[in-house]
Amino acid sequence: MADLPLIDLGALAAGDLRARRALHEAGRDVGTFLLADVALHRDALVLARRFFALDAETRHGLDIGHSAHFRGYSVMHNERDWREQIHFGRERSARAAKQPWDRLEGPNLWPPDDTLRAGVLALMQRAETIGRTLLRALAEAVSESPALFGDVSDDAYTLLKFIRYHAQLDGTARRGVAQHCDFSWLTLLLPDAVGGLQVMDRQGRWIDVPATPGFVVVNIGELLQFATWGELFAAPHRVVNPSRSQDRVSVPIFINPPLAQTIRRLGQPAAALSWPDSAHVHRVLPLSQVVDAGVEHLHFGATEWRRKGENVWCAECCAPSRQ
Repeated sequence: MADLPLIDLGALAAGDLRARRALHEAGRDVGTFLLADVALHRDALVLARRFFALDAETRHGLDIGHSAHFRGYSVMHNERDWREQIHFGRERSARAAKQPWDRLEGPNLWPPDDTLRAGVLALMQRAETIGRTLLRALAEAVSESPALFGDVSDDAYTLLKFIRYHAQLDGTARRGVAQHCDFSWLTLLLPDAVGGLQVMDRQGRWIDVPATPGFVVVNIGELLQFATWGELFAAPHRVVNPSRSQDRVSVPIFINPPLAQTIRRLGQPAAALSWPDSAHVHRVLPLSQVVDAGVEHLHFGATEWRRKGENVWCAECCAPSRQ
């Protein structure tokens, strides 16, 4: 069984070249790596459990259907997902919709719990600090330019979810979420100790992510894969809650650019790359677009709106011929 790389965030922040090379190799070959951050991991799960301890009426009162900005609570029991979750983003006033994607910015739906609200906003800020360090180090590794991917600015479209994957009470091995890639620069995952998360490396091997307290799991997202012509690998991942008695709680935090940002390519297409030959993986961007020399840039806000506002969440599943 392959192991996930462990990256030293402190060494990266200090500009250590060996740590930067290790990060580059992890992003290129595996697409997923671990960071040690006991406090962030603990605080994220405390907040998530605080939310899921709210009574059902309060949770359902935050239904995502009440939000014009795709924030709020939802329950999914279907072939692809077996979970409940709530979306939060940066707390902002709604914008005048000059472009369709402007509707994605706006206020969150909050439960009547000021401690929870303050904790969520602080957690996103802490995750952005980590994301800023990782993006700068990756940019320096692939181009020697720390500003290649931009910065995690005050206008970044950071998102956070609390997810509860329901126990397999009847013994059925349902997927908590089907295999997919994240549409982000990076995703920081903070899972509990129940286990069930698997990631696929570039060789097509499924790796069981250790359910070890104190570690942050980081996935390369589709935006970095696109920007580097596939040199950085957006790792497919999936969840099956293995427990028949316990729910599984996880907190993903999506590190994104501002909605107005256009993602520019780095240099020229990379040499021939290996891609896993596996069952279907849900992706927003088809792999053909990732390596297509005719596609020079990608507007993040327009693509994110297409994904959420127009419900085109998978390049293959939502292709016109299959709608």
